[in-house]
Order: sequence, then C-alpha cells, then structure tokens
Amino acid sequence: MSAYVVDKAHINAMLNSWIHSNARWFHNGWHELTTENANEVGQMLLDENIRSVMCRYEDSTITDLPGRIDAEYLIPFVHRYTRRKPKAIEAIKLAQCLDYQSCEHPEWETSEAKAFCDALIQSMIFELPGYDDAPWEWREPVTEQLQRIGR
Repeated sequence: MSAYVVDKAHINAMLNSWIHSNARWFHNGWHELTTENANEVGQMLLDENIRSVMCRYEDSTITDLPGRIDAEYLIPFVHRYTRRKPKAIEAIKLAQCLDYQSCEHPEWETSEAKAFCDALIQSMIFELPGYDDAPWEWREPVTEQLQRIGR
C-alpha cells in the first residue's frame, strides 16, 4: 500500500505539538493554531489526507480506503493537556508522514494542509536538541585552508 489515511491520534499529536508554540503558517494569509480552531485545522488535515488516498485508489469508496475511517473521526480534534506532547523530532516525522500520505492528488503542493505541515517542520527544527549550540556558519581554521592549497 502506498498511501493510507492516518489515525486520528496522528493528527491530534501534530496539533498538540504546535498548539501553544505561537507558530504560524501562510496560505492565502497568515494562520495560527489555537484551541478555538483546532477542530477546523485537524479536519482540514484529515480531509486532504482522505482526498489524496481517494485519488490514489480511484476505485475505492471512503469506507474501504486503507487506514482508519470510522466513527472516531466524528469526535472533535481537541488539545488535551493530559496527553504527552510529541518531541520535536517526533513532530517533524509526523508532519513528514502526513505529507507523504497526502501527496497523491495534484493540488496537494498548493494546499493549506501542505503549508501547515511545512511550517510545523520548520518550527520544530528550532526545538531540536543542540540546535541553539550548533554553529550558524561553518568555517575551517586558516591553517587547514592553507594545507589544502599546498602552503
């Protein structure tokens, strides 16, 4: 199987990764994830994923797509403080997975869901362990440069 509908827990984890980060994404204007619009954003991500999988498996109906499509998806997407917030690297991987599972339809690249995934990845990079300590610019010591040119 090359594409499937991700579990609702997957989308909830993405939302929980980002809901209090003050990060924003751009798609026909700036958007921000809040507790007030989490249902809408979660549904937007799920809709794009389903759209993609339906495009990949043209002869399928929504009830026989690979992945979970059941009554659980009628339950709102909500931020839960009791849930474990994914680590930055986990959030990056979750967004990359949703991107991969949702890229089968031609409008994916210009969709708001794609913009959200890209912005989530970019936002989480700054939270990776060691990011702040890593050099901004890479330079070699002058002695190594001179050795390379034979001086």
